[in-house]
Amino acid sequence: MRNSLNPAAIALLAIAAAHLGCTARTDGSSKQVAFVTKYAPIEFSLPTGWSQNQKDNPYDLQCIAPSQKMNTGVFAYKRVDLAADSKPIDNLWTHVNDIKSKRKNFKELEAIQTYEHDDTTITSVSYTGEKDSSRNCYRFSLVEFKADPSKFAVLIQVALPEEWNQSKPFLDEITKSAKPLP
Repeated sequence: MRNSLNPAAIALLAIAAAHLGCTARTDGSSKQVAFVTKYAPIEFSLPTGWSQNQKDNPYDLQCIAPSQKMNTGVFAYKRVDLAADSKPIDNLWTHVNDIKSKRKNFKELEAIQTYEHDDTTITSVSYTGEKDSSRNCYRFSLVEFKADPSKFAVLIQVALPEEWNQSKPFLDEITKSAKPLP
């Protein structure tokens, strides 16, 4: 006796796969999941197990680690939306100042650094701060694309201070994975 799927089951699987392809897709060989921002499409690869926050939030994309101990929020921008006298770095500082205004004891953890990675220029700065009774580390990164200067992203990545050194390599890889899509 031969096992087979009926046509309705195949159609249902195809529809489900198509819907998953719009927001996340897995590549079994790299054990990464790709997520794409909706505005100014930019793809980010995250470790398997990370999930997209489906709750209402201010980000174009927010993904959370399975441990719930770190997350990455992305704001995607198109340069045409910037004021004539504004630069992408201004958006980075806008987000730093916004979080700073909502936290206590907001202090620089790691000084601003700019470096090149493949076709991107990444500028990052890290802080610690307290909200309610919890303390967190916040890394803000501006990602600009040499091959497609029409868009850029600002990432806000959060981790617990006691996990910061272990979290940084994962957060670095997420930031470096940014790729502009047409």
